[in-house]
Amino acid sequence: MKNLLIDHYKKYPEMQIQDMVKLIYQSEFAGGHLIPDEQESLKYLEEELKEIDSSLSSVHVKEDFEYIGNNLYRLFLHTVKNNKIKPETVNRFFVATSEKVKGSISGFQEKLEVLRLCCVNKELPFPVKELNAYLSEYRDKGYPPVSHSKVYKDEYKPFYRIVSGEYIKFFDLFSRIDELCDKKERVIVAIDGNCGSGKTTLASIIDSVYGCNVFHMDDFFLPLDLRTTERLSQAGGNVHYERFDSEVIHGIKSNKAFEYQKFDCARMSLGEKITVTPRKLNIIEGSYSMHPVLVDNYDLKVFLTVSAEEQSRRILLRNGIEKHKRFINEWIPLENKYFAELGIKDKCDLVFET
Repeated sequence: MKNLLIDHYKKYPEMQIQDMVKLIYQSEFAGGHLIPDEQESLKYLEEELKEIDSSLSSVHVKEDFEYIGNNLYRLFLHTVKNNKIKPETVNRFFVATSEKVKGSISGFQEKLEVLRLCCVNKELPFPVKELNAYLSEYRDKGYPPVSHSKVYKDEYKPFYRIVSGEYIKFFDLFSRIDELCDKKERVIVAIDGNCGSGKTTLASIIDSVYGCNVFHMDDFFLPLDLRTTERLSQAGGNVHYERFDSEVIHGIKSNKAFEYQKFDCARMSLGEKITVTPRKLNIIEGSYSMHPVLVDNYDLKVFLTVSAEEQSRRILLRNGIEKHKRFINEWIPLENKYFAELGIKDKCDLVFET
């Protein structure tokens, strides 16, 4: 927090005490105080976007995103103007972040104390007496949300939204999805990559923004009667891609409601039936989702990578010791063979290191 405050002052030397407090407030509580409801939030965002016009060139901030601590960023609205991403998507980032980040008064007070110590130690130029008076009055008011100072607004024209780092990391992906959804009646996105790289998590993040259909390759394990030596020797042969193609891919393309069955690993047979309602955006996540039988069906292909060390740590945490051994000795080598022999990563439109 100390480095963050000092860095921001260097970047914005016209910052006032209240601008510092606002930065700390956003770092602790995000921006939920600005959201009466999602539609009102979107309306306000659209109004702000109209204010960003030819005068944009005079705006001090040139980067697209700015870190403010606590895995939170300011997403500058000129980024929305300059990319294919939709205001609705950015608003959803903002709302979802505010729903997730609650913060605490104690955490906020600790960060305010960092600001005070920076001033005591002359690392920031604000007079300690003036800061103490401000913070005392601010505490008595119950620590309400803070606006930027007039000086800061005039100098830096701050147009931004506070969003979680997960949306920043995958910003290019969301932009591509929005662009595709503008052009196509139906969009299919596949997410492949190393186990433990976050494919299921990313699919869930995308779903939280768009409300899409999500399909998991783990529901299509190969049944026992197909697990021949010949089949398992094939790169990617240990997934039932034929059934995925006939049930899910054909179902999506039909634009009608359809059903598929999840493979039950405990019983080693088909189990629960899932009914799917057609939606514009469809996400397919999991290793082997880009098998040659399937790959040509996708509008966008994403690959997630993770270091072997971090992969091992995540799998151990997620699956326990016994499963961890099977991943290391059996399943990861099969995946790596599939990636290498079929050149999966090179076929992808976007690659993210997680």
